[in-house]
Amino acid sequence: MTVTRAPAETLSVLDRPNSYIGKTVPRPNLDRLLQGRGQYVSDLELPRMAHAVFLRSPYAHARIVAIDADAARRMSGVIAIVTGRELESVITPWVGVLSHLKGLKSAPQHAIAVDRVCWQGEAVAAVVATSRAAAEDAMEQIAVDYEELEAVTDMRTALDPATPVIHAALGDNLAFERTLDAGDVDHALSESEVVEADFIFGRHTGVTLEPRAVVADWNAAEARLTIYQGTQRRTWCRTSQPCISG
Repeated sequence: MTVTRAPAETLSVLDRPNSYIGKTVPRPNLDRLLQGRGQYVSDLELPRMAHAVFLRSPYAHARIVAIDADAARRMSGVIAIVTGRELESVITPWVGVLSHLKGLKSAPQHAIAVDRVCWQGEAVAAVVATSRAAAEDAMEQIAVDYEELEAVTDMRTALDPATPVIHAALGDNLAFERTLDAGDVDHALSESEVVEADFIFGRHTGVTLEPRAVVADWNAAEARLTIYQGTQRRTWCRTSQPCISG
């Protein structure tokens, strides 16, 4: 295979970062990736490494009545099975608010659901085993008794009084509202032809795909935690220890 490199003059310092469209952009890591020498999170094999998988809710909104993991715990290779109730006392819930968006509301989010799941795919249990296969086999033996609750799936009716409030402590289903007035809005509208339209967009973000995989390596001798994760938001996963993106 022949790799053709772009001429050095393709993008000058003055071109960046505004003139990528229509240009051949140099990729310094291209040779390594084409030779199969790229390293990803799934390629990492560390000493004494355990594997974790998560059992996720099939319902968008449901109460967790009971979790029976006795059969799974007896399976070969299983190290531990953890539920949200067990983690609740050692992991502080995360609240997704932003300081520059005053008034943004967010319910506390636990690492694993405790009493109730609020979205389809929310984790209800974690299985830790000596291999990925053992963890996945054990996960299939966990029985969860759910009480399905009414879900809110339409943002156009989410604020109607008849629609259930998903997080009662927040008061309603409105997460954020911003009003911007510039000039005499009422006067401008009174003298203008007004056209109204609704635009509904699916959830989207302009970034590359980020597989949900992470390897954490705790070095007890140095009291140091190293995290390998495929993400473009390293500052989000970073604490006082380093976070290395794979």
